Amino acid sequence: MPREIATGLHWIYEAGPDRTESWDLLDRDPNWYQEGREAYVPQCAYLIEGDEKTLLFDTLSPASTDQILDAVDDLVGDRGLDYLVVSHPDVPHAGNTMPILNEHPEATLVAPAYGNDHELYHLDEGIHVAEGDSIDLGGRVVDFHEATFLDAPVSVWMSERETETLFPVDWMGFIHLEDEALTFVDELNGEFDTSRLVEFHGRVLFWYQYVDVEKTNAEIDNLIETFDPEMIAPAHGLVIRENATDYMAMMKDVTRTVDEQGRIGTLG
Repeated sequence: MPREIATGLHWIYEAGPDRTESWDLLDRDPNWYQEGREAYVPQCAYLIEGDEKTLLFDTLSPASTDQILDAVDDLVGDRGLDYLVVSHPDVPHAGNTMPILNEHPEATLVAPAYGNDHELYHLDEGIHVAEGDSIDLGGRVVDFHEATFLDAPVSVWMSERETETLFPVDWMGFIHLEDEALTFVDELNGEFDTSRLVEFHGRVLFWYQYVDVEKTNAEIDNLIETFDPEMIAPAHGLVIRENATDYMAMMKDVTRTVDEQGRIGTLG
């Protein structure tokens, strides 16, 4: 079932395929992990209800087609779905685009204006958004941004003005335990450990091992100053609804750690 983050802002969750066995957590023994507990990276979509329009950001993977269709139907009801935003053409983000559009032919497909491969993914059939573009849902507005940290050139970030939520897609994803599903970060037991972020970025956004640390961390500072969000809703992590900029600042330690260790999971 979806979880309401704030009035009219809903979190739709899929457990994801990455389980403990593929992460070899015991080899590094992070202090938040306990042997025998399953851990994985989630896949998230978010539905926003305005006074006049509704919008879904990302689609989950084809493993959860029925789940996402049921969730959207339950949330929008007779209002229907007005916009389907695909952050980028990757399976966990766009895998249910066609089933959702078939179920909701009234919806307008919204895709990134960046990149030049839209026709390969049917994304040329929608409207394209880039830095400075926005959609007014009536009483609340979403803004689109160039993705600073991304894993595909056809990619876009989003923010929502009323709740001051940033949707940074793959950036700021992290691993969590099975009993933490649909849990807000402030509800977790114990201190949030940076190693959760390192596990994800060092392995999934593997190009992190090649970045210039000082330039990357300066850009993180710039993102904090530019967005200053109240909440962060990542595509592959749990929702951060308190002290959001503190968690953004943690990403500077992630940059340093991945630079020192290389790609997590490949070390002997």
